[in-house]
Amino acid sequence: MLGKGVVGGGGGTKAPKPSFVSYVRPEEIHTNEKEVTEKEVTLHLLPGEQLLCEASTVLKYVQEDSCQRGIYGKLVCTDFKIAFLGDDESALGNDETQFKNKVIGENDITLHCVDQIYGVFDEKKKTLFGQLKKYPEKLIIHCKDLRVFHFCLRYTKEEEVKRIVSGIIHHTLAPKLLKRLFLFSYATAVQNNTATSPKKQTVMFDTLADWLWELERTKGSEKYTAVSVNEGYRVCARLPAYFVIPTLLPEENVPRFQGHGIPIWCWSCHNGCALLKMSALPKEQDDSILQVQKSFLDGIYRIIHKPPKELVKTEDLSSNFVSLQDIQTAYAKFKQLFLIDNSTEFWDTDIKWFSLLESSSWLDIIRRCLKKAIEIIECLEAQNMSVLLLEENASDLCCLISSLVQVMMDPHCRTRVGFQSLVQKEWIMGGHCFLDRCNHLRQSDKEEVPVFLLFLDCVWQLVHQHPPAFEFTETYLTVLSDSLYIPIFSTFFFNSPHQKDTNMGRESQETQSKPLNLLTVWDWSVQFEPKAQMLLRNPLYVEKPKLDKGQRKGVRSTTEERSLAPFTKGRYFKKDCCGTKSRKWALTRYQTASALILNFPASPTVRNKFLLFIYFSLTAV
Repeated sequence: MLGKGVVGGGGGTKAPKPSFVSYVRPEEIHTNEKEVTEKEVTLHLLPGEQLLCEASTVLKYVQEDSCQRGIYGKLVCTDFKIAFLGDDESALGNDETQFKNKVIGENDITLHCVDQIYGVFDEKKKTLFGQLKKYPEKLIIHCKDLRVFHFCLRYTKEEEVKRIVSGIIHHTLAPKLLKRLFLFSYATAVQNNTATSPKKQTVMFDTLADWLWELERTKGSEKYTAVSVNEGYRVCARLPAYFVIPTLLPEENVPRFQGHGIPIWCWSCHNGCALLKMSALPKEQDDSILQVQKSFLDGIYRIIHKPPKELVKTEDLSSNFVSLQDIQTAYAKFKQLFLIDNSTEFWDTDIKWFSLLESSSWLDIIRRCLKKAIEIIECLEAQNMSVLLLEENASDLCCLISSLVQVMMDPHCRTRVGFQSLVQKEWIMGGHCFLDRCNHLRQSDKEEVPVFLLFLDCVWQLVHQHPPAFEFTETYLTVLSDSLYIPIFSTFFFNSPHQKDTNMGRESQETQSKPLNLLTVWDWSVQFEPKAQMLLRNPLYVEKPKLDKGQRKGVRSTTEERSLAPFTKGRYFKKDCCGTKSRKWALTRYQTASALILNFPASPTVRNKFLLFIYFSLTAV
């Protein structure tokens, strides 16, 4: 039977399956090579930065395949960042020609950028937090900028594993005090150095003159006036020291309810209509107080609502718009599409990627934000109505919508300097709680809501719909979002100007020295060389010519129509965007790009940025 089967079967028999089993792990193959080529790599520390713990013989995996290839090196943790120092820097994709950041390297993770930490125990992935009884053999770090890092600790000394894992968990996930942030250590170390001043370009809105200049620029000085009633934060710690209110509103009425219920000017349209915002009055149970509040609000509305010449429309964003909880939930689902650990997981989600993207509701929230901004523009532009945005504290959704309206309507806000001034005015001085919304202190996950990131994503959509209208690029928006988690800049690390000024003052009193000079993110020379900064500017930008009064009142010029078309005519909301042809084109583009990701030997940062490029390519229809 055996002979007949061999001779008569010929080529019809199946080839036997290979039975060889290797008991040597892929990373062990390079162990001897590592011992021969090991060399000391220098750790670059910023002023005031201190080394906390380190571990040698750590293998950093390359994520482009499932073969668990990587490079050996040293994993260190400082009071500023987690850094991997590879023995062979060329294998990590550190090319001299890349777009480099002078503060954060390709394999550096700031402590504030860490989102989640996972450990692998016997091939099982578990979330790490608190004190550990058993230490993992692999460490996976998910970052808030959508990077993923894999480290193998199997060949690291047990004492070093305990030290580095415990140190990373404690310094990234444990609650912190504000004065313990690296921001203050860095500022103290460099306070004697000469710092560049971004005020020569970006308007910081920290003086009365800045607000007067903005009123003159927008032709709003006839009906609105800048006040200094909150100088020294005597009235309200939430409001800036200087802001703008209607001229007819008596300045002595501003302190009545600690800054609540005051219409604060944001921007004036060329036809005289204005965009304002107002925080709601605190809810009290006392009927007498409620009556006083009602009469006070009635007086406010009479001041800004003067028919038939001036009408005002109230937009209650707290009840008639997306909630902060909706934004938080949608982004939590959305970011999981990009925090992928391996190629197997990538291909498992690839087949249902579109349905997962749609079910996250993140794109729907972006659509609703842009639609709301267009509705407000129609009121200002076509209906000649002022708009009053109403929110509980006027520091989240008010900042978002008012900024989008100005980006769409004001060409100055589409320049880089104008955009930075807009962020300073509406977000920094507007009292957006960056410290809580970015959860820098790790004290409350419920308060962590990416409202500012949502704004940048909305602006990204506008940039890709009409590139010539913007002086900055998508690279600029990306590095701006990354700067949210670099604690050497004070721009995104305080809840209000009062909190910033108070902590700078306390520091100077305790040390009996001059106040700290905190850097702002707008000084891009701190992060990038002049050649790299060229990538932040859009070479296709066409400056919009200024129109005289006659052109404004008459028919719009061709240039003006082209400038406003993508913003006011709803190109983003065309029904054809969801048509079969568009989706087939997007699917082909996505599959091609995803195949390139897995075959292109890029670093984790490049790979995740490429994933973002896929998403943005699909949404720019």
